[in-house]
Amino acid sequence: MRISFVMLGLKDHSTGGYYFNLKMSKALSSAGHDVDVIHFSTIPEKLQGSRIRGSFYVLNRVLKYKPDLLVVSKSYSFMAPLRIILPFLRCPVLYLVHHLEWHDRTGGTSSIRKMIVRWFLSSGRKVWVNSRSTAADVTSLGIPENRLRVIPPGFDRFSVETDTLIRNLSVNILSVGTLCSRKDQLTLVRACALLKDRDFHLFILGDDTVDRDYIAEVRQEADSLGARVTFMGHLSTAELYGMYNQSHILANLSHWEGYGIAVAEAMWAGLPVIAVDAGAVPELVTHGDNGFLIAPGDVKSCTEYLKLLIDNGTLREEMSKRARERALELFSWDDTGREFVNLAEETSGC
Repeated sequence: MRISFVMLGLKDHSTGGYYFNLKMSKALSSAGHDVDVIHFSTIPEKLQGSRIRGSFYVLNRVLKYKPDLLVVSKSYSFMAPLRIILPFLRCPVLYLVHHLEWHDRTGGTSSIRKMIVRWFLSSGRKVWVNSRSTAADVTSLGIPENRLRVIPPGFDRFSVETDTLIRNLSVNILSVGTLCSRKDQLTLVRACALLKDRDFHLFILGDDTVDRDYIAEVRQEADSLGARVTFMGHLSTAELYGMYNQSHILANLSHWEGYGIAVAEAMWAGLPVIAVDAGAVPELVTHGDNGFLIAPGDVKSCTEYLKLLIDNGTLREEMSKRARERALELFSWDDTGREFVNLAEETSGC
């Protein structure tokens, strides 16, 4: 089967969504399918960032390739011409929705924007979603539920350090994710600032180049913590796994996650999780069992739960065990790849 896989954005971001897409394109190739990946890195440099020229390039490339299946991950800025002629191509479409982008913004979005997204998604014979939460979002736009398929992302089963001596006596609090207002590192820093009489260290991991004004605000708030906080920027995969193994608590306070791979990875390493009770995270974290859930921006609750986990080593160990047990139930990348290939083949009718 010939597959055009469109995952084109205005910039080349290293996001969980792109990581998933590239993993699935490889799974399709490994299953014997021919996959033409249309990504920022596979289009001519002169077209990168150009909506109009990029849109017609995508159209011409798909028409020339003559795929048996079109797989599209968002790519709204580059899909309009192709979307218009799709009814005449007789090429089935599998649309991928990691999350609806207005969750990245404050104040919601317009009904016109939602109509545009619905128009794109309605072209999909099938629509892949990463969680029940995302599925509910998509059906709220009027996409029939029977078109949706929930296949959660996997994560790598990296080696977990079981020697507790490796995890030093000071409690390490970990935050993983791009520094931006949706991920809300600011609330975490403010909570930690209220715990100066506790022995802890806060490590903030993630791309710190996206929103410079927000990052400056977070760093200014973090000044009161002095040497207790370290901004580590973007890490390699091996470095990230090492940080999971050296930490005791994951505190990811994103206001919305379509799935939450960092949460799954942290639980695999046995970290209890403090997270926001929104999006798909409650599908992974059970309040009071393997972590705690708080309201968005709730500094007080975040402070209380951090204090509880820092002070009570026995509770941390109990929650660590249950976090690990929950992670063992989650999909690996092999599981996800297998289910995704089945969905692609079902969508194409082959």
